Amino acid sequence: MLAFPRGFLFGAATAAHQVEGGCLNNHWSEWEHQPGTIRDGSTADVACDHYRRFRDDFALASSLGQNAQRISIEWARIEPEEGRFDRREIDHYRAVLDSIRENGMEPLPTLHHFTHPSWVAADGGWENPRIVDRLARYVEHASRELGDRTSFWWTINEPMVAPALCYLMGIHPPCVRDISRALPVSRHVLLAHGAMYRAIHGATTHRPKVGPVLQMPFIDALDPSSEEDRAAAAQQDFLFNQYYLEGLRHGVVAPPVGGGEEIPGLAGSYDVIGLNYYARMLVSGRGDMAHPAGGAHGDGDGDGATASEGMRLRRPDEPSEFDDQMGWEVWPRGLREQLLRLSSFGVPLYVTENGMATRDERARCRHLLAHLAEVHAAIRGGADVRGFLYWTLLDNFEWAEGYTRTFGLIEIDRARDLERKPREAARLYGEIARRGGIDEETLRKFEVAAG
Repeated sequence: MLAFPRGFLFGAATAAHQVEGGCLNNHWSEWEHQPGTIRDGSTADVACDHYRRFRDDFALASSLGQNAQRISIEWARIEPEEGRFDRREIDHYRAVLDSIRENGMEPLPTLHHFTHPSWVAADGGWENPRIVDRLARYVEHASRELGDRTSFWWTINEPMVAPALCYLMGIHPPCVRDISRALPVSRHVLLAHGAMYRAIHGATTHRPKVGPVLQMPFIDALDPSSEEDRAAAAQQDFLFNQYYLEGLRHGVVAPPVGGGEEIPGLAGSYDVIGLNYYARMLVSGRGDMAHPAGGAHGDGDGDGATASEGMRLRRPDEPSEFDDQMGWEVWPRGLREQLLRLSSFGVPLYVTENGMATRDERARCRHLLAHLAEVHAAIRGGADVRGFLYWTLLDNFEWAEGYTRTFGLIEIDRARDLERKPREAARLYGEIARRGGIDEETLRKFEVAAG
């Protein structure tokens, strides 16, 4: 038996824009309505209709054995115009958080999951330094109004996505490819987290646990014997992983984004840390550049290298164990390694996203078991891991991939009024959650090593 600690959270994660439907006043909605931006030409106008069906969805998740739900609060709903907060939407998210608890689950809300209100995007989005204060004002209001409903707040989902996918690779809106614009965005994302952390603790009295959600691919040399490849991998790892860790730990904006200047209130701005992990990046110093993927969040069909293509590099003698719809180089061991890396921060850790896009349900089950086994191994190695949140609860609008990628524990049948159909992995996951661990028979059935 791979037993997990008492009180361990077994749940799933969603993001508001990807599941709710009906939010037309954020910058993603504007972009996806432009021809040619989404792989299947779809939009999130309806998504999973979770905005109206959330009570049924949480009841279903609870019935499947889950005891936690990571959601996100849509900024564009809360503050549709600068300085005007919508009481009706605050009440909606109160009901959402209450529903999670009423179904016996722990809510873990995220305050910024990729989307800006349209008015923020129109004024420069992440490029405008005013976004730091704007996010702080929004989260101060949201946490003050909703803080009695939750013990957790996640600030920014995958802070590296904005500079990398939006301003360096041009995959996500505003689809810019300019490093001179990406570097200030990296700075503003880091400063915004610190400002949000301080705003939440200033607005609440019950001391919630606050932290970032970091997407950290395991970055390694394509050829470990090549000094050139090792150097390139170290550089990539610093830009996409270590830069943010240095900022959180020491409160500095490190080169090349800054000059090493210290930002007051940034150091130690974490009570918990969330880790999104999907794949390994193998980097070559000979021009085969790998790129980090934005979590389970697609690459689009634009010209040039894309996130998914960057995750497809393989070592000839190490064939990937899993072939998912994204084509990523799935390497479960990397989850253990990154959790052990983060354990040096000395705070509780949560796997806030991990999952597989596939229609092969046996593969999804094996993927789930393999990664849970690595979480267990990380705990044995000293990492204080408190929960695992599968990406995702429902087949959803996977950003630039539209509805072509099926990550959900629950299938959404779009031909039958969005009917919810739990998959085999959902039931397996529920058995693990109820048992508090994975038995040897299950590992043998799916041919998964114990980690």
